[in-house]
Amino acid sequence: MSLVDAICEELPKLGDVSIRSVRIRVGALSGVVPDALTFAFDVAADGSRVAGARLDIEATAGSELELAGVEVVDEPADS
Repeated sequence: MSLVDAICEELPKLGDVSIRSVRIRVGALSGVVPDALTFAFDVAADGSRVAGARLDIEATAGSELELAGVEVVDEPADS
């Protein structure tokens, strides 16, 4: 399951909200290239309820790759 899929799966539990940003932690030893991740996120989010959300990447020294937070607003994205 992709990051976008996981977020979209949880959205119905929150009601009629839109996603403003997604924050993740990416360790230097994780093997993940932040620019590639940003590109992939934008492609995966296109056409979903996550489309238009900003991806904030916190670089760390370890090997982690984790979702740190999702910022939601209490209004639909088309408002």
